[in-house]
Amino acid sequence: MNQRIVNRLNTVAVNAYKALGSVLLAIILAGLVSYLGVQVFFFVNHSWLTPTVVTPTDPEILQLNAQLAQQAASRDKLLADRRDLEARLEQAERLVDSETDFQERFRVALGSERTARAKALRRLAMLRREYQEAAREIAESNRAYAGMARTRTEALYNARMLEREERLTANHQLAQMAQSNLSLAEGSAELQTKLEAVRRELGGFDASLGGRSSGLTTEVLLLEREYTRSALEVARAESERQHLTESLKSLDEAVARYDALLASIRSSPWLEAIEQGLTVGFVPYENLENAGPGTPLYRCALKLVWCQEAGMVGQALQGEVTVKHPVRQTLLRGVMVELKLRDERWARDELLLLGRPPLLL
Repeated sequence: MNQRIVNRLNTVAVNAYKALGSVLLAIILAGLVSYLGVQVFFFVNHSWLTPTVVTPTDPEILQLNAQLAQQAASRDKLLADRRDLEARLEQAERLVDSETDFQERFRVALGSERTARAKALRRLAMLRREYQEAAREIAESNRAYAGMARTRTEALYNARMLEREERLTANHQLAQMAQSNLSLAEGSAELQTKLEAVRRELGGFDASLGGRSSGLTTEVLLLEREYTRSALEVARAESERQHLTESLKSLDEAVARYDALLASIRSSPWLEAIEQGLTVGFVPYENLENAGPGTPLYRCALKLVWCQEAGMVGQALQGEVTVKHPVRQTLLRGVMVELKLRDERWARDELLLLGRPPLLL
């Protein structure tokens, strides 16, 4: 009796063990078939996408915002440098205009001074000739009168017809006439000196206007030093203006590159999705032809079975992104597309299928 019970229990145990082994084997086979099926599906099928929930705290968003802030700060610094260069360029241009105007006015003034010296020279030459003629006539008249008066005075004085006092008075008058002749000679010499000075000044202006170094006077040489200083200022300002213009061109090119970089960062699908509040999904390039706008979306409870329609695909976003494969964990290149889901919670699913369920279930 006892042996029969033991045998029966052994039989039950063996059958249970066989059943458990069969169940475990079936589970292992089912898991293996499921795994191989999923792998085969992703290997041959290109009608799927990965929903992506984008939040402001995502590493991609934080990194893009940091890059955006850094590049914007660098661009603002370039713009500040550009404003400084523009101010310096305006100052250099004002200096060039001012000094160029001074040089033109200097040449006009130099020509006017030369004309005035020429007129003064002609007037002095005419006055000198008239003065010399008058002085010669006065001197001749004084000599003739002095000779006659001296002879007459001596004759009258010797004949006792003229007092001593009257004789002294006559001699004093003759001395004054001699002094007058001397003054006339001094006046002539003074006019000659003025005439030579004006002639030298005129020669200096002619030498300066003609570009000659000989014949220059100290006055004209000092004036030329101011002109030379102005010319050097113009040359320095012109060189600085050219340098600043080239620097501004380089800055404009750098700002344009920063603008392009900022536009590229702002057009990132990640930023566009977060700014517009879009629900998006990642589509690899090899699946893109099956993810046109309006393509139906399906979600499956067990990856490939028990599927239901979840919404449709919207417009694709500009820019390339890189995301891990949902199964193989390899990096895939592709684009983001807008998703129009019936339930926003489905955006947290690992996978959505494009077009139709894979097994029609």
